[in-house]
Amino acid sequence: MTLRAGIVGCGGISRSHAAAYDGLDNIELIAVCDIDTHALKNRADEYNVQNRYTDYEEMLSQENLDIVSVCTHAPLHAPIAIAASENGVHVLCEKPLSVDLETADQMLEACNKAQVHLTVSHQFRFTPLFRHAKALIESGKIGELRSIREVGKGREAGFELMEMGVHYFDEMDFFMNGISWIQAHITYNGHDVTESDIMHSSQLCTTDRRDNGVVAGDTMLIHIGGISGAYGIMELYQREERHGWMMGPHLLGTNGQLMIKPHPTSGIDEMWYCPFDVSFAKHTPEWEQIELDTSEFIISGKAWKSRHTIWSAKNLRDAILNGTQPELGGQKALTSLECVSATYTSHFTNKKVQLPLEERYHPLIKRLNTGEQN
Repeated sequence: MTLRAGIVGCGGISRSHAAAYDGLDNIELIAVCDIDTHALKNRADEYNVQNRYTDYEEMLSQENLDIVSVCTHAPLHAPIAIAASENGVHVLCEKPLSVDLETADQMLEACNKAQVHLTVSHQFRFTPLFRHAKALIESGKIGELRSIREVGKGREAGFELMEMGVHYFDEMDFFMNGISWIQAHITYNGHDVTESDIMHSSQLCTTDRRDNGVVAGDTMLIHIGGISGAYGIMELYQREERHGWMMGPHLLGTNGQLMIKPHPTSGIDEMWYCPFDVSFAKHTPEWEQIELDTSEFIISGKAWKSRHTIWSAKNLRDAILNGTQPELGGQKALTSLECVSATYTSHFTNKKVQLPLEERYHPLIKRLNTGEQN
């Protein structure tokens, strides 16, 4: 059986989705859509896709798709996913899943009602290095997992929270077997964030045009409590890019450390191991690289060594063909966005926030509408 795939939104990230469908067996990319006819032509020509649309509802009703990738700005994710569900189409959505939990809940409800999958493309957890790192931890390679540290790319924290922070929440959820609570502190221009600092993402971050809705803060320190007892630490703050975007988890255990980071030149992830639980300037035992056989990265005859969308698309494809649930399907698709809401709620209430959240309304918009100060 060959699944029919389409893409809505032909910006930069759509190339990764198109390459995924091009690189997977049993899937064919047969339609693309964008209101920008120049972007539409470029992506369609690049992957020789003949069916081209400027109206996603028309594409969904005409093409008898099995899967659609939603690659637009975040505020459009919900209406496209809901329209896809109404046409019986499974959804692979770019992150963040939506701009708030209310609309994310509506997406999930619509997909559940239509009995189609809704999954979000947090591809990190599916890559061979991340899977191998978890297997090493579970085998006791670094003793008991104590903490995970992750640092953003260096853009303003409120923007970064919706761009990379959601990835980091998912990766911590993966390594810690679930997230139990969030506790956060947020500042803007050196002072604690207040209601007056809430703004649209385009006001906060002028170097990236993506629409991430309402945000706040240029610096964040977020503590994440894992169900397994381990902790996560996420630091988001502005800094210049040096040696590439060095995002990737630093995993600390009672008997050692693991680190996954992109090589500063190639951008390809590497995993390193240190058989000691703390680091000294000169006396730490030498780190050693843990390399996997190239065969671990092969999909349909090609090696995919980066954190590429193909790993998320493969998981959804397999779920459809095998009649199973995708790993980030159903309620799991909402976890990373729930952590975003919990981050803001924790800051404004000065409390540790337990998951799952009962309050689904956007915590920043709530404060703008009601004038709440804490």
